[in-house]
Amino acid sequence: MSRSPISPLLANALAEARALTEQRAWTPPVDATIAEAQRLIELVLPLARPPEVLVEPHGAISLEWEVGARGWLKLTVEGMGQIEHAAVIEGDEYARAETFEEDRLPPWAGEVLKRLLAHRS
Repeated sequence: MSRSPISPLLANALAEARALTEQRAWTPPVDATIAEAQRLIELVLPLARPPEVLVEPHGAISLEWEVGARGWLKLTVEGMGQIEHAAVIEGDEYARAETFEEDRLPPWAGEVLKRLLAHRS
């Protein structure tokens, strides 16, 4: 299966991380992590506004959304076939890890994204 070009959101996050990797001895993301992040971006863009994409110091890649006082959501991949999510939505805390399959957003990850972005003003 051919892959689409890397998302500008991901390309920008990787460029920022390269500088930090050199300055702060961060661990750069491995190819598997970059591929998972690209797939995740492709899956969420039809469902939500573009996330902020960040490379974490240990090489994970996170997609984040904030909706004012309503809350926030962070989806994280590390290239190991799992997606971790953490969120606070209207005071309720959510955290879970799910299997990240090739072409499907895990059910609970999709649910918390929907809950966060519901009733947007």
